[in-house]
Amino acid sequence: MPLIYINLPENTISSGERDALAEEITTIALDSEHLPSTPFVRSTTWIYFKEYPSTHVYNGGKSGKTSIVSLEINAFEGGLNDEDKASLISRVTNAIGKYINSSSEVIPVYIIIRDVKDNNWGVFGDRITLDDLRNPPSNAQPV
Repeated sequence: MPLIYINLPENTISSGERDALAEEITTIALDSEHLPSTPFVRSTTWIYFKEYPSTHVYNGGKSGKTSIVSLEINAFEGGLNDEDKASLISRVTNAIGKYINSSSEVIPVYIIIRDVKDNNWGVFGDRITLDDLRNPPSNAQPV
């Protein structure tokens, strides 16, 4: 699960909680794609947090109404079946719910999963495939 973008209003979570959440989401992502949790494979998972002023996050046309968190998860096509996707959405939503400051009874998380074909992934000038991550060389060093 190489690329995850998390968009959220400022002060939705603290920096320490952000670190813990990134670790938890990395573990969930690798588990969902049935990837080994080796230092090399973990290092290929990138999570980008983008915080916005609450006045720049709109819900129902109104700004600052709630702490909506959105994620774009880019995964290798074929790496997640429908059951894996449902589990990923549930587990990531629950993980975020542990860390966000929200008065909502429903965890306000939107998730989009993008299946990307192997030939559309490039890392450091080379292509990388799901098989490369599922079967890395035993001596592969973290990126």
